[in-house]
Amino acid sequence: MQKAIDESELVTKTDLQIELAPVKADLNLLKWMMGALIALTIANFSKQFL
Repeated sequence: MQKAIDESELVTKTDLQIELAPVKADLNLLKWMMGALIALTIANFSKQFL
């Protein structure tokens, strides 16, 4: 036997966007920092051998 689901219990697309906005911001920051770290690593590596 199934229970009826209230409309208030359903998650909408805007609810997900609001909840995931901080996660997206953190991922963008992490991508930028990893890019800078990789660029510095490549520069340091090439400086040693070239």
